[in-house]
Amino acid sequence: MNADPPDETSVTVIVPVYNSERYLDACVRSILAQSHRRLQVILVDDGSSDGSGDLCDALASEDPRVVVVHQPNRGIASAQNAGLDLADGDYITFCDNDDLMAPRMIERLVQIAEDAHADISMCRWVNVGASSAGAALLAASGRPSGRVQVFDDPARCYQHIFSLTLRRVTRSELKYFSEANWGKLYRAMLFEGLRFPDGRFAQDVAVAMALYSRATLVASCSDPLYLWLQRGESVSHTLKSTSYYSDIVHAHAASFDLAIQQGITPWRAAYGLGALHDERRSIGTAEDAALFADDRQLVRRLQRRLSIGQRLVCVAVGLLRRAEVVVYDLTVHRRR
Repeated sequence: MNADPPDETSVTVIVPVYNSERYLDACVRSILAQSHRRLQVILVDDGSSDGSGDLCDALASEDPRVVVVHQPNRGIASAQNAGLDLADGDYITFCDNDDLMAPRMIERLVQIAEDAHADISMCRWVNVGASSAGAALLAASGRPSGRVQVFDDPARCYQHIFSLTLRRVTRSELKYFSEANWGKLYRAMLFEGLRFPDGRFAQDVAVAMALYSRATLVASCSDPLYLWLQRGESVSHTLKSTSYYSDIVHAHAASFDLAIQQGITPWRAAYGLGALHDERRSIGTAEDAALFADDRQLVRRLQRRLSIGQRLVCVAVGLLRRAEVVVYDLTVHRRR
């Protein structure tokens, strides 16, 4: 357990950077403006072809807390791993290169983690369009602290509380643990011997279940302190190749396997395996067809590990979640 008082606790913030010249300055300055001052901010320039790399260097020249890594383009997982390899904080958090942090986000997450002796702490987030990000940041900065809940079954929470409708009905919003790495603070020890799968998409899904399985306690607060910028050209909005969907399938397959090992019905992972249907529709070459055939066999093997009752529950929750995603895609993803 970290014995330092909260204001002496060191936090490493890892920011993978790729062609984000338009948004990067505001992102990094929101991190450097944190009320918690003991920071190491690692900017990993992943082979940007715009001015992002030069901007990283300029920001480092202004603040000694900023460390810059330049590497050839290898993808977000490689960039995050490069940051983890250099991280020296007691805690680690991540920020996408176009998102924003409210000024007290890290202070709040350190406080609730230390108070609860938790391995992970997390806040809520706000989806914003680029045009409204500044106003949303100002609004988030002025909100009072919200309520906090501490959970001792994080892996089960992650698998079961992922449907918006169910968590609204059961009033369990703070029990919703996403796979996104941002908006969370991790004790550095959780990443010992654990890295993101290099060169693959859905890298956050691939390690989420492992991280929640390693954590003993998770402290979750209702404060919306992370601003998630929605823009149509982001990776998750544009890439639709067979390999992209295959990576999603394999990431959820790993999560599914860990859940079964722990006696947890894998609601979320079973839903994630549904990316196999998108993979089938994306087939355009013989190589794509072979990849899909292998993934279909993988999914069938995993599904056979479920009882009939478990399958029925997974199907029911999955149908509910699909309906929610349709609504989400028609609203949030259209913001500018």
